[in-house]
Amino acid sequence: MVKSYIKSYKKRVLILGGYGNFGARIARMLSSESDVQLIIAGHDRFRAELCASNLPGIAEGLRLERDAINLASQLKALHLDLLIHCAGPFQQQQDYRVAQACIESATPYIDIADARRYVCDFNRLSPAAETAGIAMVSGASSLPALSSAVLKEIARELPTIRSVDIAIAPAHRIVRGFATVRAGFESLGESFPLLQNGEWRESYTGNYLHSVKLAHPVGKRWLCDFDVPDLELCPRYLPEVHNARFATGLQPRTLQTGLSVCARLARLHLPTASPRFARLGHKLAAHWPGGSNHGGMLIRADGTDQFGDVASYQWQILGLNGDGPWIPAAPAAALARKYLRGDWSFVGAQACWQLLTVDEILTELAPYSVVTAMERLEPHAQMAPAVAASS
Repeated sequence: MVKSYIKSYKKRVLILGGYGNFGARIARMLSSESDVQLIIAGHDRFRAELCASNLPGIAEGLRLERDAINLASQLKALHLDLLIHCAGPFQQQQDYRVAQACIESATPYIDIADARRYVCDFNRLSPAAETAGIAMVSGASSLPALSSAVLKEIARELPTIRSVDIAIAPAHRIVRGFATVRAGFESLGESFPLLQNGEWRESYTGNYLHSVKLAHPVGKRWLCDFDVPDLELCPRYLPEVHNARFATGLQPRTLQTGLSVCARLARLHLPTASPRFARLGHKLAAHWPGGSNHGGMLIRADGTDQFGDVASYQWQILGLNGDGPWIPAAPAAALARKYLRGDWSFVGAQACWQLLTVDEILTELAPYSVVTAMERLEPHAQMAPAVAASS
Protein backbone atom coordinates (compact mmCIF):
# COMPACT_ATOMS: atom_id res chain seq x y z
CA MET A 1 0.00 0.00 0.00
CA VAL A 2 2.79 2.44 0.90
CA LYS A 3 4.71 1.64 -2.30
CA SER A 4 1.58 2.22 -4.38
CA TYR A 5 0.99 5.59 -2.73
CA ILE A 6 4.55 6.76 -3.31
CA LYS A 7 4.45 5.67 -6.94
CA SER A 8 1.23 7.58 -7.66
CA TYR A 9 2.14 10.70 -5.72
CA LYS A 10 2.19 13.89 -7.78
CA LYS A 11 3.65 17.17 -6.62
CA ARG A 12 0.94 19.76 -6.29
CA VAL A 13 1.76 23.17 -7.75
CA LEU A 14 -0.71 26.03 -7.43
CA ILE A 15 -0.38 28.96 -9.85
CA LEU A 16 -2.17 31.98 -8.40
CA GLY A 17 -3.31 34.11 -11.30
CA GLY A 18 -2.73 31.03 -13.41
CA TYR A 19 -5.09 32.01 -16.23
CA GLY A 20 -3.44 35.42 -16.72
CA ASN A 21 -1.02 36.50 -19.42
CA PHE A 22 2.07 34.99 -17.79
CA GLY A 23 0.51 32.50 -15.38
CA ALA A 24 -1.09 30.57 -18.24
CA ARG A 25 2.25 30.36 -20.03
CA ILE A 26 4.01 29.09 -16.90
CA ALA A 27 1.28 26.49 -16.51
CA ARG A 28 1.75 25.39 -20.12
CA MET A 29 5.50 25.01 -19.60
CA LEU A 30 5.13 23.01 -16.38
CA SER A 31 2.42 20.78 -17.83
CA SER A 32 5.22 18.73 -19.42
CA GLU A 33 6.21 17.44 -15.96
CA SER A 34 4.51 14.06 -15.62
CA ASP A 35 4.78 13.98 -11.82
CA VAL A 36 3.23 17.42 -11.29
CA GLN A 37 -0.43 18.21 -10.69
CA LEU A 38 -1.23 21.81 -11.56
CA ILE A 39 -3.87 23.85 -9.78
CA ILE A 40 -4.91 27.00 -11.65
CA ALA A 41 -6.31 29.54 -9.20
CA GLY A 42 -7.70 33.06 -9.22
CA HIS A 43 -10.79 35.09 -8.37
CA ASP A 44 -12.66 33.81 -11.48
CA ARG A 45 -13.37 30.09 -11.09
CA PHE A 46 -14.73 29.71 -14.63
CA ARG A 47 -11.56 31.08 -16.22
CA ALA A 48 -9.42 28.96 -13.89
CA GLU A 49 -11.28 25.76 -14.81
CA LEU A 50 -11.20 26.65 -18.52
CA CYS A 51 -7.43 27.18 -18.41
CA ALA A 52 -6.93 23.90 -16.52
CA SER A 53 -9.10 21.98 -19.00
CA ASN A 54 -6.84 23.07 -21.85
CA LEU A 55 -3.71 21.67 -20.23
CA PRO A 56 -2.41 18.15 -20.80
CA GLY A 57 -2.10 15.87 -17.80
CA ILE A 58 -3.78 16.36 -14.45
CA ALA A 59 -4.87 19.94 -13.78
CA GLU A 60 -7.74 21.56 -11.95
CA GLY A 61 -9.11 25.08 -11.53
CA LEU A 62 -10.42 26.71 -8.40
CA ARG A 63 -11.43 30.09 -7.02
CA LEU A 64 -8.86 31.53 -4.63
CA GLU A 65 -8.77 35.19 -3.65
CA ARG A 66 -5.33 36.73 -3.24
CA ASP A 67 -6.66 38.97 -0.47
CA ALA A 68 -8.69 36.33 1.38
CA ILE A 69 -8.49 36.63 5.16
CA ASN A 70 -8.13 32.86 5.58
CA LEU A 71 -5.70 32.40 2.69
CA ALA A 72 -3.13 30.58 4.86
CA SER A 73 -5.66 27.98 6.03
CA GLN A 74 -6.88 27.47 2.45
CA LEU A 75 -3.31 26.87 1.26
CA LYS A 76 -2.63 24.47 4.12
CA ALA A 77 -5.74 22.44 3.24
CA LEU A 78 -4.50 22.07 -0.35
CA HIS A 79 -1.26 20.32 0.74
CA LEU A 80 0.86 22.14 -1.83
CA ASP A 81 4.44 21.43 -2.78
CA LEU A 82 4.84 24.89 -4.36
CA LEU A 83 2.91 28.10 -5.01
CA ILE A 84 3.75 30.38 -7.94
CA HIS A 85 2.34 33.86 -7.45
CA CYS A 86 1.42 35.53 -10.76
CA ALA A 87 -1.50 37.64 -9.57
CA GLY A 88 -0.07 41.10 -10.23
CA PRO A 89 0.38 43.94 -10.61
CA PHE A 90 2.91 43.78 -7.80
CA GLN A 91 3.41 47.56 -7.81
CA GLN A 92 0.00 47.89 -6.14
CA GLN A 93 0.67 45.21 -3.51
CA GLN A 94 1.82 47.14 -0.46
CA ASP A 95 2.38 44.02 1.63
CA TYR A 96 3.48 40.41 1.25
CA ARG A 97 0.07 38.94 1.99
CA VAL A 98 0.44 35.88 -0.25
CA ALA A 99 4.02 35.27 0.83
CA GLN A 100 3.03 35.57 4.49
CA ALA A 101 0.24 33.06 3.95
CA CYS A 102 2.80 30.69 2.44
CA ILE A 103 4.99 31.07 5.52
CA GLU A 104 2.04 30.32 7.82
CA SER A 105 1.11 27.24 5.76
CA ALA A 106 4.75 26.16 5.17
CA THR A 107 4.28 26.34 1.39
CA PRO A 108 7.36 27.01 -0.79
CA TYR A 109 6.87 30.16 -2.87
CA ILE A 110 7.99 31.74 -6.17
CA ASP A 111 6.68 34.95 -7.72
CA ILE A 112 7.18 36.85 -10.98
CA ALA A 113 7.28 40.32 -9.42
CA ASP A 114 9.28 43.06 -11.11
CA ALA A 115 8.32 45.89 -8.73
CA ARG A 116 11.48 47.35 -7.22
CA ARG A 117 10.48 47.61 -3.57
CA TYR A 118 8.57 44.35 -3.60
CA VAL A 119 11.58 42.38 -4.88
CA CYS A 120 14.41 44.28 -3.21
CA ASP A 121 12.82 44.14 0.26
CA PHE A 122 11.69 40.54 -0.06
CA ASN A 123 14.65 39.23 1.97
CA ARG A 124 13.11 40.73 5.12
CA LEU A 125 10.85 37.65 5.14
CA SER A 126 13.88 35.36 5.38
CA PRO A 127 13.88 34.81 9.18
CA ALA A 128 10.23 33.75 9.13
CA ALA A 129 10.79 31.57 6.05
CA GLU A 130 13.75 29.90 7.74
CA THR A 131 11.62 29.18 10.81
CA ALA A 132 8.95 27.66 8.53
CA GLY A 133 11.65 25.65 6.75
CA ILE A 134 10.67 26.78 3.24
CA ALA A 135 12.27 28.40 0.20
CA MET A 136 10.84 31.70 -1.07
CA VAL A 137 11.97 33.57 -4.19
CA SER A 138 10.78 36.86 -5.65
CA GLY A 139 11.43 38.17 -9.16
CA ALA A 140 11.55 34.96 -11.22
CA SER A 141 10.96 36.77 -14.50
CA SER A 142 12.89 38.80 -17.07
CA LEU A 143 13.99 41.09 -14.24
CA PRO A 144 15.97 40.20 -12.26
CA ALA A 145 16.09 36.43 -12.93
CA LEU A 146 17.06 36.51 -16.61
CA SER A 147 19.01 39.77 -16.44
CA SER A 148 21.16 38.55 -13.52
CA ALA A 149 21.78 35.22 -15.25
CA VAL A 150 23.02 37.15 -18.30
CA LEU A 151 25.28 39.34 -16.17
CA LYS A 152 26.77 36.21 -14.63
CA GLU A 153 27.47 34.95 -18.16
CA ILE A 154 29.04 38.27 -19.18
CA ALA A 155 31.18 38.29 -16.00
CA ARG A 156 33.09 35.30 -17.37
CA GLU A 157 34.52 37.62 -20.01
CA LEU A 158 34.24 40.84 -18.01
CA PRO A 159 35.23 40.14 -14.39
CA THR A 160 34.85 43.79 -13.42
CA ILE A 161 31.55 45.36 -14.45
CA ARG A 162 31.20 49.11 -13.94
CA SER A 163 28.15 49.95 -16.03
CA VAL A 164 24.93 48.09 -16.81
CA ASP A 165 22.30 49.16 -19.34
CA ILE A 166 19.17 47.06 -19.79
CA ALA A 167 16.44 47.66 -22.35
CA ILE A 168 13.22 45.80 -23.07
CA ALA A 169 11.35 46.56 -26.28
CA PRO A 170 8.17 44.45 -26.37
CA ALA A 171 6.36 43.70 -29.59
CA HIS A 172 3.33 45.82 -30.38
CA ARG A 173 1.25 43.12 -32.06
CA ILE A 174 0.77 40.91 -29.00
CA VAL A 175 -1.98 40.43 -26.43
CA ARG A 176 -1.22 42.41 -23.27
CA GLY A 177 -2.80 41.80 -19.91
CA PHE A 178 -4.63 44.82 -18.54
CA ALA A 179 -2.90 44.48 -15.17
CA THR A 180 0.51 44.87 -16.85
CA VAL A 181 -0.60 47.91 -18.86
CA ARG A 182 -2.28 49.51 -15.85
CA ALA A 183 0.82 49.07 -13.68
CA GLY A 184 2.99 50.77 -16.28
CA PHE A 185 0.52 53.54 -17.03
CA GLU A 186 -0.20 54.41 -13.41
CA SER A 187 3.51 54.67 -12.62
CA LEU A 188 4.11 57.41 -15.24
CA GLY A 189 5.83 60.39 -13.66
CA GLU A 190 6.75 58.58 -10.43
CA SER A 191 10.24 59.38 -9.15
CA PHE A 192 12.88 56.78 -8.40
CA PRO A 193 16.64 56.76 -7.74
CA LEU A 194 19.20 55.35 -10.16
CA LEU A 195 22.97 55.17 -9.95
CA GLN A 196 24.85 57.46 -12.35
CA ASN A 197 28.61 58.08 -12.13
CA GLY A 198 28.66 56.58 -8.67
CA GLU A 199 25.94 58.86 -7.28
CA TRP A 200 22.24 58.24 -6.71
CA ARG A 201 20.20 60.61 -8.84
CA GLU A 202 16.48 61.03 -9.42
CA SER A 203 14.69 60.00 -12.56
CA TYR A 204 11.04 59.22 -13.19
CA THR A 205 8.98 56.74 -15.17
CA GLY A 206 8.67 58.05 -18.71
CA ASN A 207 11.80 60.21 -18.53
CA TYR A 208 14.78 60.24 -20.92
CA LEU A 209 13.17 59.38 -24.26
CA HIS A 210 15.83 57.77 -26.43
CA SER A 211 16.37 55.22 -29.17
CA VAL A 212 18.01 51.81 -28.92
CA LYS A 213 18.84 49.54 -31.83
CA LEU A 214 18.29 45.81 -31.49
CA ALA A 215 19.12 43.17 -34.05
CA HIS A 216 16.95 42.58 -37.12
CA PRO A 217 13.98 42.21 -37.34
CA VAL A 218 13.32 44.17 -34.10
CA GLY A 219 15.44 47.16 -35.12
CA LYS A 220 15.26 50.67 -33.70
CA ARG A 221 12.95 51.29 -30.75
CA TRP A 222 12.15 54.35 -28.64
CA LEU A 223 12.28 53.82 -24.88
CA CYS A 224 12.09 55.70 -21.57
CA ASP A 225 13.32 55.22 -18.01
CA PHE A 226 11.39 52.78 -15.83
CA ASP A 227 11.89 51.65 -12.24
CA VAL A 228 12.90 47.98 -11.82
CA PRO A 229 14.66 45.87 -9.13
CA ASP A 230 17.89 45.68 -11.12
CA LEU A 231 18.61 49.38 -10.53
CA GLU A 232 19.11 48.52 -6.87
CA LEU A 233 20.26 44.90 -7.10
CA CYS A 234 23.11 45.55 -9.55
CA PRO A 235 24.92 47.93 -7.16
CA ARG A 236 24.09 45.59 -4.26
CA TYR A 237 25.65 42.48 -5.83
CA LEU A 238 28.18 44.11 -8.18
CA PRO A 239 30.10 46.57 -5.97
CA GLU A 240 32.16 48.01 -8.85
CA VAL A 241 29.03 49.18 -10.70
CA HIS A 242 28.87 52.98 -10.94
CA ASN A 243 26.10 53.22 -13.53
CA ALA A 244 22.84 51.29 -13.89
CA ARG A 245 19.94 52.15 -16.15
CA PHE A 246 16.80 50.44 -17.42
CA ALA A 247 14.48 51.53 -20.21
CA THR A 248 11.38 50.17 -21.86
CA GLY A 249 8.73 51.41 -24.25
CA LEU A 250 6.03 50.69 -26.77
CA GLN A 251 5.70 50.74 -30.52
CA PRO A 252 5.30 52.81 -32.61
CA ARG A 253 7.34 55.91 -31.76
CA THR A 254 4.27 58.16 -31.69
CA LEU A 255 2.69 56.04 -28.97
CA GLN A 256 5.84 56.04 -26.85
CA THR A 257 6.25 59.79 -27.31
CA GLY A 258 2.67 60.25 -26.12
CA LEU A 259 3.42 58.23 -22.98
CA SER A 260 6.49 60.38 -22.35
CA VAL A 261 4.31 63.49 -22.60
CA CYS A 262 1.80 61.90 -20.18
CA ALA A 263 4.66 61.32 -17.74
CA ARG A 264 5.59 64.98 -17.87
CA LEU A 265 1.97 65.99 -17.31
CA ALA A 266 1.77 63.58 -14.37
CA ARG A 267 4.75 65.41 -12.87
CA LEU A 268 2.50 68.49 -12.93
CA HIS A 269 -0.10 66.49 -10.98
CA LEU A 270 -2.51 66.29 -13.90
CA PRO A 271 -4.70 63.13 -13.97
CA THR A 272 -2.96 61.49 -16.92
CA ALA A 273 -2.15 58.25 -15.09
CA SER A 274 -5.46 57.45 -13.40
CA PRO A 275 -7.10 54.00 -13.65
CA ARG A 276 -9.64 55.43 -16.11
CA PHE A 277 -6.89 56.69 -18.40
CA ALA A 278 -5.07 53.37 -18.00
CA ARG A 279 -8.12 51.52 -19.33
CA LEU A 280 -8.37 53.98 -22.22
CA GLY A 281 -4.66 53.61 -22.92
CA HIS A 282 -5.00 49.83 -22.93
CA LYS A 283 -7.71 50.01 -25.59
CA LEU A 284 -5.86 52.59 -27.69
CA ALA A 285 -2.57 50.67 -27.60
CA ALA A 286 -4.30 47.49 -28.75
CA HIS A 287 -5.72 49.23 -31.84
CA TRP A 288 -2.87 51.65 -32.56
CA PRO A 289 -1.67 51.22 -36.16
CA GLY A 290 1.88 50.20 -36.98
CA GLY A 291 4.35 48.17 -34.98
CA SER A 292 5.29 44.52 -35.36
CA ASN A 293 5.00 41.20 -33.55
CA HIS A 294 8.76 41.11 -32.85
CA GLY A 295 10.30 42.27 -29.58
CA GLY A 296 13.50 41.92 -27.64
CA MET A 297 15.67 42.55 -24.61
CA LEU A 298 19.19 43.96 -24.63
CA ILE A 299 21.77 43.95 -21.83
CA ARG A 300 25.05 45.80 -22.14
CA ALA A 301 27.85 45.77 -19.58
CA ASP A 302 31.01 47.91 -19.60
CA GLY A 303 34.09 47.24 -17.50
CA THR A 304 37.49 45.55 -17.72
CA ASP A 305 38.29 42.08 -19.00
CA GLN A 306 40.58 39.45 -17.51
CA PHE A 307 43.59 41.22 -19.03
CA GLY A 308 42.69 44.55 -17.48
CA ASP A 309 41.58 46.10 -20.76
CA VAL A 310 38.47 48.25 -21.02
CA ALA A 311 35.77 46.23 -22.76
CA SER A 312 32.03 46.07 -23.42
CA TYR A 313 29.76 43.08 -23.98
CA GLN A 314 26.21 43.05 -25.24
CA TRP A 315 23.63 40.26 -25.03
CA GLN A 316 20.32 40.18 -26.84
CA ILE A 317 17.26 37.98 -26.84
CA LEU A 318 14.60 38.39 -29.51
CA GLY A 319 11.06 37.06 -29.31
CA LEU A 320 9.80 36.72 -32.87
CA ASN A 321 6.36 36.18 -34.39
CA GLY A 322 4.52 37.06 -31.19
CA ASP A 323 6.49 34.65 -28.97
CA GLY A 324 8.08 37.42 -26.85
CA PRO A 325 5.70 37.04 -23.86
CA TRP A 326 7.06 33.52 -23.27
CA ILE A 327 10.40 35.05 -22.26
CA PRO A 328 9.30 36.58 -18.91
CA ALA A 329 7.39 33.37 -18.11
CA ALA A 330 10.38 31.08 -18.62
CA PRO A 331 12.43 31.86 -15.45
CA ALA A 332 9.57 30.95 -13.08
CA ALA A 333 8.99 27.69 -14.93
CA ALA A 334 12.72 26.90 -14.90
CA LEU A 335 13.07 27.66 -11.20
CA ALA A 336 9.95 25.67 -10.30
CA ARG A 337 11.14 22.68 -12.31
CA LYS A 338 14.57 22.88 -10.70
CA TYR A 339 13.07 23.06 -7.22
CA LEU A 340 10.56 20.25 -7.76
CA ARG A 341 13.25 17.95 -9.10
CA GLY A 342 15.41 18.58 -6.05
CA ASP A 343 18.20 20.11 -8.14
CA TRP A 344 18.10 23.31 -6.11
CA SER A 345 17.04 24.07 -2.59
CA PHE A 346 17.65 26.53 0.19
CA VAL A 347 15.72 27.79 3.20
CA GLY A 348 14.86 31.48 3.48
CA ALA A 349 13.61 34.32 1.29
CA GLN A 350 15.55 36.15 -1.40
CA ALA A 351 15.37 37.90 -4.74
CA CYS A 352 15.93 35.74 -7.81
CA TRP A 353 19.45 36.97 -8.41
CA GLN A 354 21.63 34.47 -10.31
CA LEU A 355 19.66 31.46 -9.10
CA LEU A 356 19.35 30.25 -12.70
CA THR A 357 21.68 29.98 -15.65
CA VAL A 358 20.93 31.38 -19.07
CA ASP A 359 20.83 27.83 -20.47
CA GLU A 360 18.24 26.71 -17.91
CA ILE A 361 15.97 29.57 -18.94
CA LEU A 362 16.55 29.07 -22.66
CA THR A 363 15.65 25.39 -22.33
CA GLU A 364 12.10 26.49 -21.44
CA LEU A 365 12.03 28.64 -24.57
CA ALA A 366 13.23 25.97 -27.00
CA PRO A 367 9.76 25.40 -28.57
CA TYR A 368 9.32 29.10 -29.39
CA SER A 369 10.67 31.63 -31.88
CA VAL A 370 13.35 32.99 -29.57
CA VAL A 371 16.97 33.70 -30.54
CA THR A 372 19.91 35.03 -28.53
CA ALA A 373 23.40 36.36 -29.20
CA MET A 374 26.29 37.84 -27.24
CA GLU A 375 29.04 39.96 -28.73
CA ARG A 376 32.05 41.97 -27.67
CA LEU A 377 31.63 45.57 -28.77
CA GLU A 378 34.22 47.86 -30.21
CA PRO A 379 35.55 50.44 -27.74
CA HIS A 380 33.09 53.29 -27.17
CA ALA A 381 30.37 51.57 -29.21
CA GLN A 382 27.08 53.22 -28.40
CA MET A 383 23.90 51.78 -26.96
CA ALA A 384 23.34 55.34 -25.81
CA PRO A 385 20.36 57.48 -26.78
CA ALA A 386 20.15 59.38 -30.03
CA VAL A 387 17.71 61.86 -28.49
CA ALA A 388 17.15 62.46 -24.80
CA ALA A 389 14.62 64.42 -22.83
CA SER A 390 16.03 66.32 -19.90
CA SER A 391 15.12 65.15 -16.44
